[in-house]
Amino acid sequence: MDSAPLQVSRDQFGTLGYSLRRYLVDDFHFRHVVTLPEGGLVLDLGGNRIRKRGFFDIDQFGLQVFYANLSTAKQPHVQADAGAIPFDSEVFDAVICAELLEHVPHPPAVLAEAHRVLRKGGVLLLCVPLLNRIHGDPHDYGRYTDSYWSHALQTAGFRDTRIEKQGRFWCVLVDMVRDLVVRKTASGVLAKPSAIRLLATVMAMCKRKALEWDAVADDQGGRTPVGYTTGFGITARKA
Repeated sequence: MDSAPLQVSRDQFGTLGYSLRRYLVDDFHFRHVVTLPEGGLVLDLGGNRIRKRGFFDIDQFGLQVFYANLSTAKQPHVQADAGAIPFDSEVFDAVICAELLEHVPHPPAVLAEAHRVLRKGGVLLLCVPLLNRIHGDPHDYGRYTDSYWSHALQTAGFRDTRIEKQGRFWCVLVDMVRDLVVRKTASGVLAKPSAIRLLATVMAMCKRKALEWDAVADDQGGRTPVGYTTGFGITARKA
């Protein structure tokens, strides 16, 4: 895992509904958005203009942000299919595509469109899940490995691709447990406020430990099972 300081306070772990997956996605964007040109033109493809899911808000960074989304409920500037973006070629300095591509049946078409609308030297910030629960928005089509994304991005014309694994075995395990706990607190004795507070405190400790143990495993050559990650944070550039 990247050793750069995290920009999301781990105090937020006290929120039972805040997953490690979302935390790692937030952190990825906090770290990389500061590399974008000041006042740059950014396309948030499939992003939420309102009711954002995490703590990262790209509108707070002095960028010119346009939202494109198939759902009008998210109040995008433009309603559009991600595989057919209604913008001219070579317009944007950056394209953000966060937790979208699992919800499209043909990801390469979206990558090709992102490449088309980027200016030369423009950057794609991409987050995709791997070992994360199936969730419809409205549909969930697939999970792909880092090898797939490397090949797909190269085929689309991107270069300088860097792929980060977002969490390892312990993050995957704790997020699975957290998801079960959230479901169990929907009704019954665990739905009581006192029970929810206690479970939130326990899960917050588990989240911190998961990040710590995954980092130690990386530093010491992998002392926990390999091949596990919640997903990937990817940067790629248009040559």
